[in-house]
Amino acid sequence: MGVLNTFSQSLSSLDMTFILGLVVIFIIKVVDNMLGTSKTILTQKNKAFLAALTVVVSQVIFYKLIDAVASAEGDLTMYVVAIASGVGTYIAIKINEKLSKERTFVNVILSDNKEAMEEFVNFLRENKITNLVTDAYTKDWGKTIAITAYAETKAQSKLLDKFILESENKFKRVITK
Repeated sequence: MGVLNTFSQSLSSLDMTFILGLVVIFIIKVVDNMLGTSKTILTQKNKAFLAALTVVVSQVIFYKLIDAVASAEGDLTMYVVAIASGVGTYIAIKINEKLSKERTFVNVILSDNKEAMEEFVNFLRENKITNLVTDAYTKDWGKTIAITAYAETKAQSKLLDKFILESENKFKRVITK
């Protein structure tokens, strides 16, 4: 009975050590994938030094994890690492969304109706949407204005959409990021 009890305690201890090891590997792989995704984001933002630094750290972690997966018995460790990869990528993208400023969308707005364009400019100013007004001409060489509006938030873009949709006037709008 004593030997069986000692064996049972050893087995419980072994299971706990194995589970703890999987939890640690999971956390390390989440961090690894967060670094890998961050490297891509930093590269796109032209932050070369920080991107290179994340690659170095991520590679060290990656090769250590490969060693752990290769030396593990069974496939469970591989599945834990695979799931952690997805979790790490998801977390990094969500963090980037929270920390990043919204993009500025440049809206070039044209209309043959100068009065409608003046009304549009007043609307932009009332809503504190940065804009630039320039002289323009219609196809028939009539004088009008052109507006370049800089929507810095989604809310500002929606205001522009709403104004154009609710207006009885026809506008030509070109949007660039």
